[in-house]
Amino acid sequence: MLRNIDVDLLRSFATIAELRSFTRAAAALARSQSTVSTQIRRLEELAGQTLLQRSPHEVLLTRAGEQFLGYARRIVALHDEALDVINAQSVRGRVRLAVMDDYATIVLPETLARFARSHPEVELEVTTGFTRDLLNSLGEEFDLVLATQKAGDGRGDVLRKEHTAWACSDRVAFALDEPLQLALLKAPNMFREWALEALNEAGLRWRILFSSSSIGAVEAVAASGAALTVVKAGTARPGLKLLGPDQGLPALPASEIALHQAPGRASAAVAALSGFLAEALAEADLPS
Repeated sequence: MLRNIDVDLLRSFATIAELRSFTRAAAALARSQSTVSTQIRRLEELAGQTLLQRSPHEVLLTRAGEQFLGYARRIVALHDEALDVINAQSVRGRVRLAVMDDYATIVLPETLARFARSHPEVELEVTTGFTRDLLNSLGEEFDLVLATQKAGDGRGDVLRKEHTAWACSDRVAFALDEPLQLALLKAPNMFREWALEALNEAGLRWRILFSSSSIGAVEAVAASGAALTVVKAGTARPGLKLLGPDQGLPALPASEIALHQAPGRASAAVAALSGFLAEALAEADLPS
């Protein structure tokens, strides 16, 4: 008997396997939980095997499910890649993207390379800088700005949450000696403002040892053991260890990464990159 499996069934199965929850998978897929449950029952009927073991706390793969998962993921990926290639052939134009320096150098290179390969007719122009400066030029110089902002800011399309933390060299024991030696980005900068405001409110004395417009330079000074800095946990460079209230330092606000689009109707090229970034950052495996 010929059995055809709908790709949507495989996508739901792979999502549940990753999130270990029907509820979280339904939310991620923008479907009702009953719909997802029905899809899995249908898939198991077609497979002739129980693929998922339900429990009150989580969903686990059966032995058959473990064997099937790799095939399901490859089929879904190949299906999506084929559609991307077909759709991309008709997308052309220019997109001016602005992004924070750390994401441009650590998170996005491979993502932008994949976008360029799948959308060969799109001319991509990327600029790095501070969020505040970049957002001020949205619509004039940039079509899209990938920005760091305070969690709950309410602006843009939030793509992921980031844990904001103090950091120092992982080669030295941190001591809360005052004045604290700081390495921070040059003003005006949100993380700099958060750091100084938090220290002042906590009554801790400080001095700025090093200030730069380069995230890499600031983190390198901190990694050397010379100073304390503030980082996104997801992009902090090797050689740094994260600190917080357990070490006597004041808590910092949570941050988020949001994509801002210039007002007006987006071109097909802008819309294509916007969707590509949203999907890539949702899947990016970063520390938190």
